[in-house]
Amino acid sequence: MDQRIVDLDVRDILKAKLEPFQKIMETVGSLQETDILQLHTTFRPTPLLKVLGKKGYNHVVLQMDKEHFIIQFYKESFDMPVFRLNNLGLEPPQPMIRTLEMLDNQKEFQEGEARLEIWNERVPAFLLPELDERGFSYKIVEESEGEVHVQIFR
Repeated sequence: MDQRIVDLDVRDILKAKLEPFQKIMETVGSLQETDILQLHTTFRPTPLLKVLGKKGYNHVVLQMDKEHFIIQFYKESFDMPVFRLNNLGLEPPQPMIRTLEMLDNQKEFQEGEARLEIWNERVPAFLLPELDERGFSYKIVEESEGEVHVQIFR
């Protein structure tokens, strides 16, 4: 499966008290069927969630801090929201550090309300015992040359 995460940060637009809706919709219009839109905002954009939901997009919302929300929109359907973390191109131990920080700091993963899917260049051998110790289950869901996807869940 050839998926891309298309990153769009509209926080500066919002802080300037401007409207980012047109830029967001232009980006949505440029997405391929399997692409994931990763949108950075200063608040939970409830009206946008509804608009894109009517266009067939599912979503997961993570609050990173007081004025930083990351929303991923995708067309796939799962039993629970899935957040993708792209660790490709990072040198060890960065993929493991990023993954554990996300799992430890986001209540959606702690409480089993969302699944984290990490994209790594290899099976994260040192991460797997850490997941066991923290009470997470995992499944290696895709493996191709140079890319492994691991779903992590409770």
